[in-house]
Amino acid sequence: FNAATGFGALGYALPAAVGAALAAPNTPVICISGDGGAQFSLAEMLVAVQESLPILFVIWNSNGYQEIDSSMRAAKVPVVGCDPEPPDFESLAKAFRLSFKRCPASDPKTFARLLQDAAKTKRPALIEIEAPYCP
Repeated sequence: FNAATGFGALGYALPAAVGAALAAPNTPVICISGDGGAQFSLAEMLVAVQESLPILFVIWNSNGYQEIDSSMRAAKVPVVGCDPEPPDFESLAKAFRLSFKRCPASDPKTFARLLQDAAKTKRPALIEIEAPYCP
């Protein structure tokens, strides 16, 4: 288990997952990233496909940088640049030849099933969790 904290880690999850899968090829790798952080290194999903790395990419899509938004509000500074429009992850998955599924954050049972189904394929896959933006 590896978790980076702080805003300096934005974009770290996807390449770190590729590195973990290459370093430990017989160990399951699940990559969890927000939509904002994932946009820094989307091409790593294509690397997973090209190298046949069975990484399960889970994107928590809240349509923005919620952690940064919350910190700016707590510091009582104007919230600027925290609501970028995310890419169409389904179209990206298709372009990268990744299996793709989507479920709402309010449905953990469906998410658990999607995760189990994706793990059985032993191929890279993308699951998008639709989450409300909650500043």
